[in-house]
Amino acid sequence: MAGFHVSSLKPNEVSANLRSGTFALKWPEETNKPVTPIAVNLSVDSKGFYLICLNKMTKETECFDISLIHDTRTGSEALLPRGASDCEQIHIGVRTPLSDKWLTIYYGNSFVPDRDLRIIHFCFSSPSIAREWTDQLFQYGHNPLLKNLSTLECLEKFHSRIINGLIDDRGDKTISVRNLIQWLCKNARDVSKETKILKALEYLELPCRPEMVIDPDQFTFNKFVRFYMQLMERHEIDKLFDATGGKHRRYLSWEKIRDFIMKQNDARGDAFGMDYYDQKAKDLVKKYTQFNKHFVQKGMCDESFLRYLLSFDNLIVDPAKFDLFMDMDKPLAHYFISSSHNTYLTGSQLTGRASTEMYRQVLLTGCRCIELDVVDSEKKTDEPEIKHRNTPVRSVPFYNVICAIRDCAFKVSPYPLILSLENHCSARVQAKMAEHLVNVFGDSLITQPLKTHPIEENCALPSPNDLKYKILIKNKKLPQNPKSKTNNNVGQPPIRKTDSIATTTSDQSIGAGLTSTSPIQSSFVNSSTDTGQRKQAVLNEIRNDTQPIEFDPQLSNDNNRIGIVTEEDDNSTEEEEIVPNIEATNDTNLSDILISDPSNNMMNNPTYPTNSDALAESKATKAMSDLVHYIVPKSFVTFAEAEKRNRSYEISSFAEDKAQNLIRDYAIEFVAYNQRQLSRIYPRGTRFDSSNYNPYLFWPVGCQMVALNYQTLDTPMQVNLGLFSFNRGCGYIEKPSSLCQSTGSFDPKGRTNVENVVGYQIDIKLISGQFFCQDREPTYVDIEMYGMYADATKRHEYRLRAKRWNGFQAVYDDTDVEQGEFSIRFSKVILPEMASLRFVVSEEDGTFIGQSFIPVAHLRSGYRHVVLRNQINIPVQSASLFVYIRKDVHVDAENKELIDQLVSPTSVQPIIKEQQTKQIKFKPLSEQRSHSVGEINTMTKHSHEEIQPFAHHFPVNSPLQHYYPSTTEMNMPLTGVSLHRKKRLQSIAMVDMNSYQNKLIASSQLYDKERLCRELDFEGAQETKYFKRKREGIDVKIRRASVEFDKKILLEEERFRKCLYRQHTGIYSSVQRPSHHWTQTESNLPTSSYNDGRTSSLIHQRVISDEMKQAETRLLDLYSKKLHSQNELEYKLSKDYYNDLEKYVNDYYSKQLNYLHDTLKHEQAKVKGDVRVHMKTETKKTIMSETDREKIDSLKEKIRQMNIEAGALAIRKLQEMHEKLETTIQTNLQTSLKYLHQNKDLETKNRFSKYSDQLNEIKVRLQREIHGYDFHNLRETSSSPYRSTIITSASLSILSQHENPINSPTFIPSLPTSSSSENFLPTKQSSSDEPIDKNSIKHNQFDTEDFMNSLNLTTESTRL
Repeated sequence: MAGFHVSSLKPNEVSANLRSGTFALKWPEETNKPVTPIAVNLSVDSKGFYLICLNKMTKETECFDISLIHDTRTGSEALLPRGASDCEQIHIGVRTPLSDKWLTIYYGNSFVPDRDLRIIHFCFSSPSIAREWTDQLFQYGHNPLLKNLSTLECLEKFHSRIINGLIDDRGDKTISVRNLIQWLCKNARDVSKETKILKALEYLELPCRPEMVIDPDQFTFNKFVRFYMQLMERHEIDKLFDATGGKHRRYLSWEKIRDFIMKQNDARGDAFGMDYYDQKAKDLVKKYTQFNKHFVQKGMCDESFLRYLLSFDNLIVDPAKFDLFMDMDKPLAHYFISSSHNTYLTGSQLTGRASTEMYRQVLLTGCRCIELDVVDSEKKTDEPEIKHRNTPVRSVPFYNVICAIRDCAFKVSPYPLILSLENHCSARVQAKMAEHLVNVFGDSLITQPLKTHPIEENCALPSPNDLKYKILIKNKKLPQNPKSKTNNNVGQPPIRKTDSIATTTSDQSIGAGLTSTSPIQSSFVNSSTDTGQRKQAVLNEIRNDTQPIEFDPQLSNDNNRIGIVTEEDDNSTEEEEIVPNIEATNDTNLSDILISDPSNNMMNNPTYPTNSDALAESKATKAMSDLVHYIVPKSFVTFAEAEKRNRSYEISSFAEDKAQNLIRDYAIEFVAYNQRQLSRIYPRGTRFDSSNYNPYLFWPVGCQMVALNYQTLDTPMQVNLGLFSFNRGCGYIEKPSSLCQSTGSFDPKGRTNVENVVGYQIDIKLISGQFFCQDREPTYVDIEMYGMYADATKRHEYRLRAKRWNGFQAVYDDTDVEQGEFSIRFSKVILPEMASLRFVVSEEDGTFIGQSFIPVAHLRSGYRHVVLRNQINIPVQSASLFVYIRKDVHVDAENKELIDQLVSPTSVQPIIKEQQTKQIKFKPLSEQRSHSVGEINTMTKHSHEEIQPFAHHFPVNSPLQHYYPSTTEMNMPLTGVSLHRKKRLQSIAMVDMNSYQNKLIASSQLYDKERLCRELDFEGAQETKYFKRKREGIDVKIRRASVEFDKKILLEEERFRKCLYRQHTGIYSSVQRPSHHWTQTESNLPTSSYNDGRTSSLIHQRVISDEMKQAETRLLDLYSKKLHSQNELEYKLSKDYYNDLEKYVNDYYSKQLNYLHDTLKHEQAKVKGDVRVHMKTETKKTIMSETDREKIDSLKEKIRQMNIEAGALAIRKLQEMHEKLETTIQTNLQTSLKYLHQNKDLETKNRFSKYSDQLNEIKVRLQREIHGYDFHNLRETSSSPYRSTIITSASLSILSQHENPINSPTFIPSLPTSSSSENFLPTKQSSSDEPIDKNSIKHNQFDTEDFMNSLNLTTESTRL
């Protein structure tokens, strides 16, 4: 399972200090009244759900939902309210700055300050306490698990709210029944609900009158669950419990739970085996029966089963998806990036207020691209400001905004943050802006490209991991050519970390200067200035102003004019202004043109703005340009031009209308564009109310930065927050692979299936909804599908109305799931990775109650609870929907009949024509799976050919992987089985007892013994990749273990050779001495003895030294130890190898048995289903043909009995076939194991023989080298007193050639050594003139060659 990820998320672990509580002063939120701090006790409940604030004076308790805490601040980040510093009562504890002891909490259901976002202030006695509470509360509030609770945990949270929020601390710390009723009814008078609550309390044996009180210690969570069950009346759970197997025993054994969770997870074809589900079922039973010891050993009761259905273990989404589970090492263009539009606005685009706090709130949601509209200060200072141009919106200081961004940039996400600057500043203000960016962001700001990712053509963008904790600037950038660099260096101060840039009074003039003595000076002069100076000043100003980010020398046209595009305005279309091409004109001519031609003179042209701000809108300064990397804005021309440039670092922005036009005409090209580089979409300028467009209009083509207005929590914003809540809410979501593959063939508007992607059919049955604290009926549930464009023309939204409402639970569909009737069906989801479901619950008048957004790729099938959330995607208190979801492979309408035949071949009546049944030839299963489902219709062309079944192959690559048959495989027709059937009898009263055997048994898969009981191919199994590597590993380990022995043997072989040489040298010296040097014993030996080979051998043996014997013994010991070690190691490794092979054999036949059992169950289910259908059909015909009621009843009973008997006979026959096949499989298993053990024993025996033979061969070799070959003495040709040659050994034949001088043609040099070559030189010929026997010379030469061959073999055998 690729990408399988285990969640590392953990619930909040509340520290002891926060649980016990601490004293604090709370600053009143209502500033109209006289300000008096309130003494409170702050604490956090044990689960970390609520911040509990107890008023010490009034004993009233207020509970703050920690999941709604956006931010906590202390110290310099804390915002002290007006009058706090002057209030003497607030100064408690140690004498330190008040801000260090201050805690500010931003809390609520909105991101907009002063709307629903509350600002709550506390003051502690010391800075350490304030810091602890600040850090811990932020950590608890932004825990992904707290924002993605299961329904069971929502109940725990609800129970904590009752225990901590409704308790009365003025007396005995009890809970008033009246307060509980009012809270559950939302202070509305509802007699039926009140009565229901009191009856539930009475059932739990708790105080059940309004004037009574409840002891919190008695109102435990276990009792609260039963209280929940009584209020909700979960009858649908009771039906499911009975259907699962708990109807008679009132509990579910772990085997039943195992079957249930396997069905829930659609375990057919799952990577997990039976052992996994067995253990999981046992663990679940143990986990959810802890509260009831009576059922621990038996299984789950109905309450335990409900707990499991509500729990995290049965969440509709895999909890691991809320953790960081995606690959973050891909280029930036391969991710959807959470983006904001006009981030500073708190409301309308025209009248809304700009706020620095909005940047903090948006960043805390995980947003990774924010927008800053920067303009010159209205006070005519050098400080830039942020505001919406040409609107009455009040501005905020740029410096304050980037400080806020610095504080919150990486609080919730470590991945890169993009600042999209809409720059309308003059050069002077841009210099200040660049200085602030460098000073405030420091090392976090990307000021140079990464070495691994240069900013070049054909280079991909860096990944989010490459840019962790980095800030990227999106701003106009100067063109990268020498001229532009030279021009833009003029008049621009360097970027450095300083407090200010030196300026003069002339800085307040209209434009930026061009003098070399001052960084910034005026470019215009007064009216008394010389005309030439004025020309030069205007020329220089134009030169600076005509270097836009969009300029590229490659795009210059041939008429010496270029298009200069101003800075893009998100509220208007891109405007272009044409100015002369300065590069093609000399200074003098251009000056004359500007001064002489009024139409070209911008100073005199009334239609052109006369201030420098307008000029600065269309140029980028070097100070800001140097900060732009990887996000370089580029005016969009065409997709073909972008592909030709192939610059991944360029980004284009599109208004939503323009983007939709491009998608309509160039959808495929847009996808290819977004595979390579980034694009940004922003709302059209007419959305004055800050409404949002549907982001799913642009995500399907891969647009990464779809900017929305975060101040408006409408449906598009809820969809955006829902999508980016996954992957740990880091702001980056990996795009589907189809949108990232650079094949250029993906059509997002296509209606056919995507290549290599299986489409889904999703069926949803909305069963019920549970709502605490809901005073009005949740009438409607809307279920919406978001996905590819192909679904846009079809109905993709459904509305269901509640059938019943008891005040706490609404029932939407109470029909049985097994009947196959579903509330909603999305028949074709083309690209599941791009599709999402959204559930919305509303009242009769449309009042919003809750919603939930779930990507289809993360959707789990089966019975699940959908936790409802509010507009900012936080779970609503204990509101949920109970649904049943089924995900199937999508099948086109033209192929439905074919698939029905595959799934239920017996339900389709065959067409008999001339005793030949029309049959269809199918492709192999492996080929079918390699194509999309929509291509199945190509197989229907072979309708007149013979049916061929799918070849069922059990997997052999993974011994531990279990196999589950698909529905198609379990219902395949079999070769050789006759499909001829007799026509159905027209008689209604009579039922053929063999009809089921004729129809079902004859077509049963259990007849296919060859496929179901296929014997294991041992050779094929051992040739699999796993076992081949295992066998190769044995050889590698043996060779590694022999390395040390080989080194020692090599050294000992050298010693043995030296001893051998010394031994043979001593023999020759004694034999080749002159006769007058012989000893008396040697002299007395008869001369004829030299003609006897045995005598020569005796002489050889006589001179063997003890040193030679010791060398031989040592060498044999080393060889023996080496071979013994190899034998032991190979035996151990071979044993492991055969153990794995035996395990593979058992698993292979276990899969066969499992498949056989599943086939039997499936066949039995088919028989039962056919019995029901047959009974229903025959009964219907009986009713239509008969009028006598008594006869009808008699026939109906007869039909029922005969069908049941026939079905029982068919099932019994299937069981008999199953038993025979099972016996065959068991026999095959025993045969295979016997064969395996025989091979194992034979290999052990051969291995022992192999090492014994090797040792014996080594012994023989050493003996031959020591004792040599026995040759008869060569014929003498002279009467020499001693023999010229003694042949004793092939290994010494070289050394025996003392008769041949070095310069003789028959001389063969001795073996070289590294020590002394003289030792190996043969003894020269004696000075006596003895005739040389040619035969002797020839024989000696032959023996020398034989020795060399033998020595080469010996050397090879001892080499490593």
